[in-house]
Amino acid sequence: MLGKQISLSTGEWQVMECLWEQSPRTLMEIVRALRPSTDWSKSTIVTMVGRLEAKGALSYTEGDRARLYSPNIPRSQAALQETESLLHRVYRGSVGMMVNTLADGRGLSQEDIEELSAILEKARGERS
Repeated sequence: MLGKQISLSTGEWQVMECLWEQSPRTLMEIVRALRPSTDWSKSTIVTMVGRLEAKGALSYTEGDRARLYSPNIPRSQAALQETESLLHRVYRGSVGMMVNTLADGRGLSQEDIEELSAILEKARGERS
């Protein structure tokens, strides 16, 4: 596995996306960046930042006037951990079952099928 497993709530994902987009950021920069899409209060964001810090997902350095927050994990690692968690919880570890559910539930466009084919070809080549 990729080190410590960090599970993020939907709101925490939004805070992390803000920091993955640009970091480091002060708390007020995070508030300003999230306000248009969330309308969260500063205290809500303070709470989420504190939770993310406790989980080890982000950390800060002392800036001249305020703490500067940065993510401790890359987005790709967090996405992989969340995907693996979903795969094991919901689909008992079966990638085929997950893809079949998506195909049955919403259908696959030609673009989706081509993308999946390219992914499978790449995986096949890596195993050779």
